[in-house]
Amino acid sequence: MSVNLGDLKEKYKVHAETLEYVQIRSEANVKPYDELSVEEAREASLKVVQLFAGNIEFDGTVKEFPVPSIHCTDGIPVTVYRSKTCDSVVAPSVFVYFHGGGNVIGSRKAVDVICRYFSDKAPCVVVNVEYRLAPEYKFPANHEDAKSVLRWLKESLIFTGAVNESTIGVGGDSAGGRIAATACHEVKNISYQVLIYPNVDMRFDYDSVREFENGPVLSKEQLDWFISHYLPESERENPRASPILQPKFDHLPPALFIVAELDPLRDMSYAYSEKLKKAGVPTTVFPVKGVTHGFFHLPGHFKDCCDRAHLKVANFIKTHSIDVRK
Repeated sequence: MSVNLGDLKEKYKVHAETLEYVQIRSEANVKPYDELSVEEAREASLKVVQLFAGNIEFDGTVKEFPVPSIHCTDGIPVTVYRSKTCDSVVAPSVFVYFHGGGNVIGSRKAVDVICRYFSDKAPCVVVNVEYRLAPEYKFPANHEDAKSVLRWLKESLIFTGAVNESTIGVGGDSAGGRIAATACHEVKNISYQVLIYPNVDMRFDYDSVREFENGPVLSKEQLDWFISHYLPESERENPRASPILQPKFDHLPPALFIVAELDPLRDMSYAYSEKLKKAGVPTTVFPVKGVTHGFFHLPGHFKDCCDRAHLKVANFIKTHSIDVRK
């Protein structure tokens, strides 16, 4: 993948954190995923997390356990975070988070830091989901996992440290954002959704995809590599894979979009948000200027960009923790 930051800087004010990020990745020899095997790509994505995610102090409980599922003999692994700040809330919301990674890479480890942050700052109980990955488990396995976790939660809120009156919200970045978006179409009584540069249209027919086809972090070649491991060509227009093609939107919960300016997926976020707005769904779009796809779970490096985006998410969770539809 050839990245020409000079061309970007002619059109955009590229954030200093982005420039340094691309440079460090290059010096660390982080190769594009489409040049690697699946296992190598998973190792490379973990290396990125180790380099850039940082750490956070957390006062609370962190528990791991499997959620029962008819699709997984050993259950779906989740990590549940409950900060001590939740003690000040009568009914802390439960925020279910799905990591990104193109349905092929990524894990709970990749978003551990931000899950701790949201549990403390919202405050809320966060459920970090280890859904199944392709190519071992292709579409729609990860969507079935999301449904299983959400349906289980509705009967088991107290087990997480929440209460029966607690609301449930969903969120995720990139592929995880699409999983969250689709879950809102399939599971009733979700109170809010947080979609971070979500991949909501597998057709990829957007100006931003063409504009950033060569980077600076996510290229068209990488998008095609991810899809080739996850989704048959015939399923690209399946509304479950491309929720922008769903027939109805007026039943969806309030939504917050976090959009990266220098991202091939940028324009589909705007297109999907317009679908929600036209259907009367309360929708907020928060663009982050001069930043690339993938910044959101790397606050150790993207300090300024993440500070603003993470605070927006925490306040959104706080605002929508009470089910306003009742």
